[in-house]
Amino acid sequence: MNTTPVRYEPHEKPPHPLAAGLGAQVVVLMVTGVMVTPLVVSRAAGLDASSTGWLVFAALLAAGLSTWLQTLRMGVLGSGYVLFVGSNVAFVGVATSAIEGGGLPLMATLVAVSALSCFVFTGRMGAMRRVLTPAVGGMVLMLMSLSVAPVVWKLLKKVPPQFADSGAPGLLALCTLVPIVLISLFGGNLLRLWAPLVGVAVGSTVAWQLGMIDPAPVLAAPWVGLPQAGWPGLDLSFGTAFWALLPAFVLISLVGCIETYADGIAVQRSSHRESKPIDFRSVQGAINADGIGSAIAGVLGTVPNTVYSMSVGIVDLTRVAALRVAYWGGLFLILLAFSPKISALIGAMPSPVAAAYILMILVLLFGHGLRMVTEEPLGFEAGIAVCLGFWLGVGFQGGFLYNERFPDWAQLFLSNGTTSGGIVAIVIMALLSLRHRARDRISVPLAPEALGPLREVVQRFCKRLGWDSVAENRVMLAAEEALLFLLENRSRGGATAPSQLQVRLREAEGQAEIEYVSAPADSNIEGALASLPDEKDSIDIESELSLRLLRGMTRELRHMQYHGVDYLMIRLDSASR
Repeated sequence: MNTTPVRYEPHEKPPHPLAAGLGAQVVVLMVTGVMVTPLVVSRAAGLDASSTGWLVFAALLAAGLSTWLQTLRMGVLGSGYVLFVGSNVAFVGVATSAIEGGGLPLMATLVAVSALSCFVFTGRMGAMRRVLTPAVGGMVLMLMSLSVAPVVWKLLKKVPPQFADSGAPGLLALCTLVPIVLISLFGGNLLRLWAPLVGVAVGSTVAWQLGMIDPAPVLAAPWVGLPQAGWPGLDLSFGTAFWALLPAFVLISLVGCIETYADGIAVQRSSHRESKPIDFRSVQGAINADGIGSAIAGVLGTVPNTVYSMSVGIVDLTRVAALRVAYWGGLFLILLAFSPKISALIGAMPSPVAAAYILMILVLLFGHGLRMVTEEPLGFEAGIAVCLGFWLGVGFQGGFLYNERFPDWAQLFLSNGTTSGGIVAIVIMALLSLRHRARDRISVPLAPEALGPLREVVQRFCKRLGWDSVAENRVMLAAEEALLFLLENRSRGGATAPSQLQVRLREAEGQAEIEYVSAPADSNIEGALASLPDEKDSIDIESELSLRLLRGMTRELRHMQYHGVDYLMIRLDSASR
């Protein structure tokens, strides 16, 4: 981990030349991915050169606008951090199916509509955290990689007729893939960021030497201008193909939400000189900005967007987290959109080179999904949900699970493994969540009078589990001190009318878990605990007593503050220490 202090925090203003230079560096690193993804979709769907030019133009324009959106902190929109946005390779398979089923207008409509699911996710992010877990998201990501793979296999062999029977396609794929793999394995952190660009450059150079690249369209294209094709429009008929493909688009969008959730947390950890509690409102804003950015991409008629994780890596390497870097980077992406020569240059890339690039991205996505699945210990029940969803998704996509017995619309729906497998896992996790609901719970006004009902529910909880008086006293004291903090927080915020408070108690692996769900608070208890001075340095230890007791008794404490609701969760052992 980089321990060098952050040079510029998000709100600070580095010199414009430094910010512009760093923004340009990030754009150079990511622009290949932004442009190759729509190129692969276009090639797989059999679109002509003018339509490809529009897809690339709109993808760059949407990426620049979406990067700007991420810098905002306007209500529920924007993260307020440096998060660069680009085309989402996860949608290659379903976007290709949408174009084949109804052309670019159908794909555009699906992208725009499915982007709204981001707002559903952030609106229920706290409540959905036990269903849409990282393990479920990782499984869907792995299935998505498998569903895109057939597109890659076809593109690996898609070359001009005169090269079809030669070894040129395989040679180009190897010349692209091998440098990426070698640099990724043996290069340093900075060099690894350049691996995809180096691989594409080597593969394209070999293709040039073999005479597989026609330079005429690149030379003829102007440096500044608009694409030849016009806006493809939207398909608002909402026919069978739309409803059959919509679940797949929504599921992949939700997986993108989970990935942006992780990126939104990671960038906060890299952007400040002093450790701070995670601001989940910023994370919600990042996901909402992703949704708006994808909706913009859909309306423009191109593939959806997502936050690029390299944003976090760049901040960690350069130690510059100033928003000014993102302003410049977004501007460069927008300017590149209005350069037909850049689009023509990417459009000249042979399909085997593009396929090898996408294949490496799929490998990394599959590995990322695997890490998400194993991020936390996978219990038996969750393991059944994830593994059953994965294999049923593979089975339905391969047509092995009696697909022909279903109606035509259902066959189209189930044949996408991402959809069928994801829904299976989500349904099982939802049932498990209902099964493990807290049996001991109360809903009371957040007022001093809540202390009595709180004591009663704690006593009932400990009695049901057969815990002794020592354990009951520990749970009771922790519950009371947490309630006291919430009351003091509400008082400091100037609230007059009591808000509603929900308290839920459950047993988890021999520990007591107490969860408070309340209206948003100003202070964060994790931040207050982190800022506590040592006892010998404290000047008012009496006012800090509640926090010190909580820190001493609890094994885990998390205060997750979202727009509209706060979740305070504490865990403590049943036995005394």
